[in-house]
Amino acid sequence: MTADETVSAKIAAAFPSLSRGQKQIARFVVDNEYFVVFASAAEVAQQVGVSPATVVRFCQALDYEGYPHLQEAIRQRFPRAAATVKKIEERLTDPVPENDVLAQVFATDIDNIKHTMELVAAETFESAVAEMEGAASILVVGGGIAASAAHFLAHSLKKMGFAVQAVTTGGMPLSLELSALKPDDVLIGISFWRYYRETVDAMSRAKEIGTKRIAITDSELSPLARLADYVFLVATDGVAHSASPTASLALVNAFVAALAFRKPQQTLDALRSVDAGYRESRILLEE
Repeated sequence: MTADETVSAKIAAAFPSLSRGQKQIARFVVDNEYFVVFASAAEVAQQVGVSPATVVRFCQALDYEGYPHLQEAIRQRFPRAAATVKKIEERLTDPVPENDVLAQVFATDIDNIKHTMELVAAETFESAVAEMEGAASILVVGGGIAASAAHFLAHSLKKMGFAVQAVTTGGMPLSLELSALKPDDVLIGISFWRYYRETVDAMSRAKEIGTKRIAITDSELSPLARLADYVFLVATDGVAHSASPTASLALVNAFVAALAFRKPQQTLDALRSVDAGYRESRILLEE
């Protein structure tokens, strides 16, 4: 177990018993390791909106003597972190030049995709794909900015001949789909901070039923991560006020491609059928 894994494991184990302020620090530490490596306790406290004393108590709750000991435990994995830390600090403090927004958005999303690729374990990815391939049906749940990934995944798999539904609104539609959920189905929950209660509740219900659960989320401390059989973390850094869904769409696209390679004939037959339906109904423009 690496030093960073030890810190993550300690945070995950202690998380339920932490105070509200300490939980905010926990999420910040897990999601901003490079910043924490060189930031002071006061700087972390300022970013989270708590007192420096709360940061120290958080470290002690994890059995570290103080903040420097937590830093050192994380730092062991990042010997060349200074350049990344500087970039993050600049992003936190410097305004985006009006004439450089396009470049910064594209650069940030490229970084998000690269970071997400590093976070995805090949074995976990292949296991999750196998679960989807063998599922009787697939239910994809995701609201807010996660809705785009949920719709794209469900739409793509349905065109490939999979029995799949997407629910992005909660309420009665979600209740109806959950009532039909079976142990041989798969539920895919997609949510990023701040997390949608109905998506988390759907994952919890699926766990009670015995349905396999795949989470696409942004933190090891996400409530979805604690309920899932397979967890995929995606980077969601944004230039403006909103998190970015780009990396989650890239991950979903990878699932679609992997399933197409596993089911080539099914995919081909389904796409031919869909195309014939489009032509018969004259939905698409012919050039």
